Amino acid sequence: MAEGERRMKRKTRGYGSFPKPIQKRFAKTTKKTVLRLKCKDCDHIIQAKSFRLKKVEVQKV
Repeated sequence: MAEGERRMKRKTRGYGSFPKPIQKRFAKTTKKTVLRLKCKDCDHIIQAKSFRLKKVEVQKV
């Protein structure tokens, strides 16, 4: 056997012919939050993009 074939055999042992395990479940631990901003005068709602957060806390000022 050639060296590359031996290396590939070592690499794919145990994962069913793939070099790395395949992700079968949801990989991310957090979800992107969406801020809903509502106008006091006309009740128009704007959805603003946000970033990934584990905990969201909104306070009125």
